[in-house]
Amino acid sequence: MATEQTLQDQKLVLVKPERERAEELVCTLVSNDVRLIESCALIALGAAVRIHQCAELKDLPATGHGPVLWGADMADDALDFPGLCDVILGFEEDDQQLWSVASRIPRARVAILPSAHHWLGEYLGLWGMRSGQAHCLSLASLAGGVGTSTLAALIAHAGTLSGQKSLLIDLDPHSTGLWPRLTLDPPTGIGWEELRSSGGALAPHQLVDTLPYLQDTAVLTWSPNASCAGVDEQLVVRLLAAARQGFDLLVVDTGRALHPQHAVIEQFIDHEVLTCDDSSKPPNTSHIVCGARNLRNSIPASSAYLGHFLSLPKITRVLQRGALFDVLRSRKVRQNIADLRLLPQKEATET
Repeated sequence: MATEQTLQDQKLVLVKPERERAEELVCTLVSNDVRLIESCALIALGAAVRIHQCAELKDLPATGHGPVLWGADMADDALDFPGLCDVILGFEEDDQQLWSVASRIPRARVAILPSAHHWLGEYLGLWGMRSGQAHCLSLASLAGGVGTSTLAALIAHAGTLSGQKSLLIDLDPHSTGLWPRLTLDPPTGIGWEELRSSGGALAPHQLVDTLPYLQDTAVLTWSPNASCAGVDEQLVVRLLAAARQGFDLLVVDTGRALHPQHAVIEQFIDHEVLTCDDSSKPPNTSHIVCGARNLRNSIPASSAYLGHFLSLPKITRVLQRGALFDVLRSRKVRQNIADLRLLPQKEATET
């Protein structure tokens, strides 16, 4: 019988081509049980994870390529591959066998369907969130009209100009869409309304391919004339999980603090920043002061103060003509964005 060591010695990296695509989350199900395969496919869909069925032991993946789930019909073989066994699963009639095998593989978990349906979905979803490569920045405002959406858009495009694959995400519950400030001729691609009607079941590579791009920066917002009716929590989770796999930088405009789905969104966020004007009481967390600099009302500097995003006439002009990204041709504006140090450090030092 083939063992884990034998496969390693033969240097068999038996990974399907789609598994090598960095933008796609894939876990392996070792099973030939059709009922189990169908059940796991539905669970994985909700977790924004792709299931690869492994029908034969010779097709086991190399280590480090995502969770490996073993069905009850092949669970006994998992004993020969303890390093490739994360979850042993089956149905209620398989109960004794599953626990017996799991007791001999210390790190293996047991999932008995259908009662463990929710747990398995959360397990795969959390793995997906932690597996994302993108740096995720969120911006929320303490007051309306301070320029948070403008700043978010400029940071996202500054990331693109620095060589990152960037995505600007409009999660403002009261948004009417970002396109009027970005361009008068929105590029072709999906918006929130299409994602909402599809249930958000998009693989990361599909998301990358179908979003609209403006000057190479991807934008997810509401399409012109769309009914901006909000986005449900599960769609937010699936979208952010997929986006973390497909992009290098995510800039999320969450509107006024606190967002109704803040508890969910913050699980994906690497850096959360608040914006305010210089007449506001400064928060204790990372914040940026937006607008004209008023020395009389100047906020005392603190370790949480990241800088000042200036309200410049040239920004107002490009907003009026719907061409915001053009303002980054200005060295002064680019330097202002760079001084905020919000791009991932590696990229920020290169610019």
